[in-house]
Order: sequence, then structure tokens, then C-alpha cells
Amino acid sequence: MKNIQFIAWFAAFILLFTAIVGTFVYAVDPLQLYRKSAYEPLFTKQERYQNPGLAKNYAYDTIILGSSMTENFVPSQVGKVLGGKVMKLSMEGSTAKEQRMIADVAIKTGQVKKVLWGIDYFSFRDDSVRGEETFPYYLYDESKLNDYKYLFNISNVKHALGVLYLPKAMLPELRTLDMLNNWDASAVYGAKRVLAKREEARLSEQMTSETEPSLDIVKKSFDRNTISLMKAHPEIEFIVYFPPYSILRQQLWYSINPERFNNQLEMKKYMFEQFSALSNVTVHDFQNDSSITYNLDEFKDLSHHSADINRFIVEEIAAGSHLVTAENVELNNRQLQEQVNSLVVGESGQIYSIAININGEPVMFKELPPADSDQVSVPLKDFADAAGIEFTYDAGSKNVSLSYGEQELSLGVGDQTAKVNGESTSLDIPAKIYKNRVNGPLIQIIQLLRGEVEITKDEPDSHLVTYNITLD
Repeated sequence: MKNIQFIAWFAAFILLFTAIVGTFVYAVDPLQLYRKSAYEPLFTKQERYQNPGLAKNYAYDTIILGSSMTENFVPSQVGKVLGGKVMKLSMEGSTAKEQRMIADVAIKTGQVKKVLWGIDYFSFRDDSVRGEETFPYYLYDESKLNDYKYLFNISNVKHALGVLYLPKAMLPELRTLDMLNNWDASAVYGAKRVLAKREEARLSEQMTSETEPSLDIVKKSFDRNTISLMKAHPEIEFIVYFPPYSILRQQLWYSINPERFNNQLEMKKYMFEQFSALSNVTVHDFQNDSSITYNLDEFKDLSHHSADINRFIVEEIAAGSHLVTAENVELNNRQLQEQVNSLVVGESGQIYSIAININGEPVMFKELPPADSDQVSVPLKDFADAAGIEFTYDAGSKNVSLSYGEQELSLGVGDQTAKVNGESTSLDIPAKIYKNRVNGPLIQIIQLLRGEVEITKDEPDSHLVTYNITLD
């Protein structure tokens, strides 16, 4: 009998304790799932948990969607430039499905008039959510039956206690909605850091091409999660932009995962075809803007740029700049491809692209090797074919022969000297093999073949250096 009474009392205690905990979390509502906080808010950086409450219970008419590339937008600044009251609903590393889910929550409030959407190709590569088993679906739906996952979550209990009892001066970065999840102030930018990240990525991403999804999978994710939303809401203005990554990010994809690079270009064309059929969608492309992508001082790694760039993007959008049209969609892709093909990374860290004209005719290379002692090398066979120079290569001795007019140039891979018509001459840098192709110093080879080189730096694009080569 005593055992039964103990069990009954224990069960009653558990029920009472559970009711108290649930009531406490409901009353404080730390994620503001049910109402805008009556207390000074203490937000969380867990965007997948925080964003549903912001979307459901705050006043706004414009939302920002996207990955970490959009986190450095300051909503009040965006509102001043584009007009309206802005709510940032960005999610770090988010997929298109996650972005669609939070967009649906916001749109159901009936107050969304405008969407600023930073669209990354990678968001379509996996039509799921990050952390499928732990993703808080219960925060995104309208059912109350699964709210126990919110009300009886120990993390939410701790958060609620923090809302009530933490000193107001603590965690200032979690108390201002305008700067929530804005990482600009804590980031370290600069070329040295970006180049180091490039080497890390070159090693860590070597195998990514083996798991690259097909273009059909990517398109289906876009159709299901993005364009369908725009079609369903013709009353909402959608401003889409393609975020600018550093040119080193694009070049690395091109080098070790060319399928991903090419799919990205194909997707931009495909997306524009779908966008252009809708009157409520405009799209802006910043990925070939060398004033951004070559300026490594504005990047903290290969992809993520400073808040100054976010501000520039909004201002350019408001001015109607970088707008993608039927006339320039192919041109934008071609320019990005050319930038990647002609990119030179100098020994001291500077980056630039080169344009080569031989007797007035442009020449393109698939990929250029890193510069050695800040001197540009080019694939010798490709260069010779474009210039009308006779080229032979002895694989056994690794010796290249170039003949033009009366000049015969012979150089071996790794040798510090070459022979011109049998006479030895020193080379500034030796020929090297890069990506299974023999590369040699461009300027010196032209001079040894008695050609002339005029080097100019194009303005306003200071990241493009032109080599005008004349061969008689």
C-alpha cells in the first residue's frame, strides 16, 4: 500500500514539476515563438531555432533570406536603401529547403511585401535540412501538439532563466536584433589569411568532385523550393542576387571540381530563364565584379566578405546595377570563366588576371600556373599553337623546342638556362610542369624569339593586365 502511495505521490510530483517547467517556458517564451518578448530580449545565435519566432511575431514588410553570405546585412540600413521595415532571416549554411521553410513562416503572417534573397548554388545541392534528426520542425508549423518539444527542452529552460536573470550588460551581441548574427566586427580579413585558407581548402576539397550532384538534382531543388514560391506569390517582390565569392574560391572550384564550377554557370542561366518569366522577380549578379572578388582585403576566407560589401550590394541593387538581362546573362558567365582561366596568383600574394593578344588576336588558356617570382608563365604548347610557333616536346628528356622565323629556342624542364640558336642564355625562371603541361616564362620567351611585349593595366579594372605581343 505504501509503495502505491509513494508511486502516486512521485507521479504527481513529476506531473506538477513538468507543468511548472512548461508553464515557465511558455510564460517567458525565450525564442518568442508565441509572442514578441515583454522583457528585454535575449536572442540566440541558433538561427534555425530563433528565426521562426522572429518571423511569426515581429512587424516587418521585407525579409532577407540566404546563407552566411547575407548575415552581415544590417536590416535598418537595408530598409533605408530599399525602403520598408526589414527582418533578417538568414541561416548559416542553409539549404534551399530551409530557406523556403522560413520564408513560408514569414509569408503566412500576411505582411511580407518584399524579399531580398542571396542565392548560392550550394544551397540546391542537397534537398534536405542540415541535421535532419535534430532539426526543429515543430517551430515552423502551426500545430500545438508538438510544442512539448519546445516547452520541455532543457536548453530553453536555461535560455528563459538567462532572459530573466542575466545582467543586461552581458551578451550585448544577443540583445540587438539589428546586429544579431552579424559577424563583421569579429572577423579577420586580408589577403594573407585568404591565401592560407586557399591552401587548406585545396587539401580538404580534393575529393568533392566525386560526390558532386547532377545538374538535374540541383534544378529539381530550385524548382521545388525557390521558383515555386515566387510563382505562388505574385504580390511579393523578390530581389535575387548571386553573392560574390573571392576569385580564388571560383578558381579552386574550377581547378579541383570543374563539374561544380560549370554547373554553377549553367544554373545561373537556368534560374534566369525561370525568373525572367515572372514580373515580380529581378536578379543581380555580383560574381564577376572584379572590384569585389579580387579585393582579398575584404574577405575572411575564400567566400565570406565584409559588411562593407553587403552595404555595396544593397546600394547597387537600389541603383539598378548588376541587373541580369537576356542580353548579358551569357556575358556574365563568360567573364567569370575568363577571369578564372586567366587568373595569376603572384608569389607575394597579389592576384590579377591577364589578357594576352598576339598580333592583335586574343588568346585564352584553360588555366595558368601560379606566378613564380611574380613572373607570368603560360602553357607553352597552347601559346605556340596560338602564335604560329613550331612546338616540339621530348617527353624522355623533358625538353621543349620552339621555332619562329630564324630563332630556335630550346629549354628543359627545371633548367635555369636555355639555348637560342645554340647559344646558352640564362632564364629568369625555369620551365615547369603544371597540371601535366609544360609552362614557361611568357615575357622572356617572347623576347628570346625576338618579339615585343607591351604591358598595360586596364582602368578602371585594375585587376586586369594586358599583354600585347607582336611577332614579326
